[in-house]
Amino acid sequence: MVACLEDLPVELWISIFAYLEAHDLLQAFSNLNYYFDQIISSDYILFHVRLGKISSNPLNYSTQLYWPDSVLNRIVSLQSIDLHKTSHIPEFLRWHCTKLTRLTSLKVKLRGRETSAMCSVLQHLASLEHLAINCVPNQLLINAILSTPSIRVCHVDFLQALTELDPETQAISNIERFSITLRNDKHNSLINLFLNHMPKLQRLEIHSPEVYFDNRLSPFTMPLFRLPDLRVIKLNWSLMYCDPRFFESLHHIMPNLQRFELNITYNYLAEDFFENLICHWWSVIERIAQSKITINCHRPQITIDDAMQMNFDRFQAILLSMNENYHGSVKVRWSEKVFVGYKIIELSICKSSAKVFV
Repeated sequence: MVACLEDLPVELWISIFAYLEAHDLLQAFSNLNYYFDQIISSDYILFHVRLGKISSNPLNYSTQLYWPDSVLNRIVSLQSIDLHKTSHIPEFLRWHCTKLTRLTSLKVKLRGRETSAMCSVLQHLASLEHLAINCVPNQLLINAILSTPSIRVCHVDFLQALTELDPETQAISNIERFSITLRNDKHNSLINLFLNHMPKLQRLEIHSPEVYFDNRLSPFTMPLFRLPDLRVIKLNWSLMYCDPRFFESLHHIMPNLQRFELNITYNYLAEDFFENLICHWWSVIERIAQSKITINCHRPQITIDDAMQMNFDRFQAILLSMNENYHGSVKVRWSEKVFVGYKIIELSICKSSAKVFV
């Protein structure tokens, strides 16, 4: 029977410590006794660090006094306490980036000049595999992200760029999973810049929910890049007009796509929307093994006459008939409601196989 904590196997303590953040671990067990000091100083103990602006813990600050090399070179993840607020992380990285030899995961929010300073920091993080960054993008930062060979997973949350970005760069990325949230990128310049230099991409998520762009471009209309390894894409999109060519180059860009998820808001429901969906979009959707599509359409109720409503009813019947025509591999749901003077049609299409429509 175990009589005291020190009698527990070292392997068990290493497993327990793996769940603790560096601040808690060092405060609770450092200088407790020789047994725990030996475990903590062991190379098997790796640290997960969160930094914040307000804390009584001195380890939350980047002052060099509190961060010995024996701790720095065992930090594997670094993020702020509140990911939506600025923190000491940019300062911490400027102090210690050359010592963070095992850092594999970094989540950071940048402001002002911190964005450009991050470019030089990334050059020193040779083990970084997972990067999540929130900032106003610039050319130097994008080139630095694409040029960091160790990054495999990247999440970027970008505000509107202040300067025009040059799509021509020599950087080729090793990123395999990429998620981008962006605002006011009407011509998809940021998306195209990244995707044109990610030949190994396997999973892509694009979140761009702005709804006030006229003639907004689809990222799949022009074959500006090719992603042969891409298998999964999730798209959260919005637009004012339903372009029949929305998916025109999808299979040319992503020839081996297996799963497609689309959450789209159509801000003004035109009469030709469902015709475009059935005649132009459906043949593309049909070729993808798994699809999950949610469409939310709006139109002022006062502009809908009897003829238009009959047209909606006709398309509803066509779409719902696919539940039987595809023998259960396609599930279509259609709902209508009126809210604040607007008719809202919500359409859900789930497809689990590539059976051909008959």
